[in-house]
Amino acid sequence: MPQNNKTNPPDPNTAPNFPPGGGGEEIKDGNLKYNLSKFEYDLYHEEDDKAEKVIRVKRVSMPNKGEKWKISEDNKVMFVLEGTKLNNKEKDFLRTPEGVNFLIAQYKQGIKSFNSLKNEIKKKLK
Repeated sequence: MPQNNKTNPPDPNTAPNFPPGGGGEEIKDGNLKYNLSKFEYDLYHEEDDKAEKVIRVKRVSMPNKGEKWKISEDNKVMFVLEGTKLNNKEKDFLRTPEGVNFLIAQYKQGIKSFNSLKNEIKKKLK
């Protein structure tokens, strides 16, 4: 007599047998460890009903080994700092995270001119 290879269908009256810890519904995505938004669109305070300004500093390398820093507010360039007008110590400072935070703070206070910004950089480096 030939053997029947068909299995019995599961009984709908019995509960499914999942491993402890709720396995079965948990989906793990390996990319979520560093899933950070490039843009900060979540700067909206619902209680104030007002969106905060997004201020960014971007360092741009120029083809002649020069560089410049662009300070933008809500994707609109507000101030450009030319690296050719700075010495090496000042440029090294602005390349650091502390330097970027310094530029953002200066922008929030209101940059009046390049000379006033350069004087503030010099004070910071003393």
